[in-house]
Amino acid sequence: MKVSIKTPSRLHFAMLDLRGDLGRKFGSIGVAIDNPSIQLTAKPADSLNVEGSRPERVVKFAEKIMRENQISEGINIKIDSDIPEHSGFGSGTQLALAVGMAISEVFNLDYSEELIAVKLGRSKRSGIGTYAFKHGGFIIDGGHGINEQNKLPPLLFHSQIPENWRFIIGLPEVNSAKSGDKELNAFKKVEPPPTTLVANATHIVLMQMMPAIIEKDIETFGSAMTKIDSIFGDYWENIQGGRYSHPLIEEGVDFLVEAGAYGVGQSSWGPAFYGLVDKEKALKVEVALQKILNRVDRKGYAFSASPNNQGAQIEVRK
Repeated sequence: MKVSIKTPSRLHFAMLDLRGDLGRKFGSIGVAIDNPSIQLTAKPADSLNVEGSRPERVVKFAEKIMRENQISEGINIKIDSDIPEHSGFGSGTQLALAVGMAISEVFNLDYSEELIAVKLGRSKRSGIGTYAFKHGGFIIDGGHGINEQNKLPPLLFHSQIPENWRFIIGLPEVNSAKSGDKELNAFKKVEPPPTTLVANATHIVLMQMMPAIIEKDIETFGSAMTKIDSIFGDYWENIQGGRYSHPLIEEGVDFLVEAGAYGVGQSSWGPAFYGLVDKEKALKVEVALQKILNRVDRKGYAFSASPNNQGAQIEVRK
């Protein structure tokens, strides 16, 4: 038997409600994209053996599931390609789910993506990564009940993303990301947003973003993306040092606007940032952004990502 898995990445637009005065917190918005991705293969072996990137994390995820199920047999897990860590693509959740699903297939555990996410401590705040892995597409989750933060947020809305939309992504080599304890500390430091901010953001999502994706209206969807990113970028200004977490991200976002992107933003804490364009413009904008990210002593990478509308690809060969 051999199991092959290819994951999506996700772009995280925002968490809608950090107040919790209606009994729930967070509530996230995001999309699944086809690039970058984790490509993993797994097959039975005499012992647990891991090849490729992030071996310690793979072993940690694998041992937890195997120990819980009292699995004494072994498995070989090889990571053939990976998603950059701490860059805004949700690499930790995609790796956890890929490893968990591979073990489930090899040992016939019949685990769901949701169960793996909870068991491996993913989706404590946002469910976008889990639902991107399972479904792909455009996703809105319902956050957590105030006293139920070990549950996966419910999926409130899911839609296919038009196939001719492209996300131009910039990835500068800067240190801006937060994850784990750093992310938790950031949430503790900031005051809850005013009710008017949350109301404005959810109004945009309900009456612009959701209808636009259904009607395949790239202009309105992009406009809503930018508004949401600006609202929450300004809210996090004191934590990340500005609307964006690094001046080069801001410069890149401004360029994408000038280049005609319908919508722009920073994914999670960055450093990945994105612009929404149609397929015909993608290559031209990508090439120009690559030059901007590598001026003088800068280093960075620009690329185009297509929508992922099916989630992770899982192939099992007996």
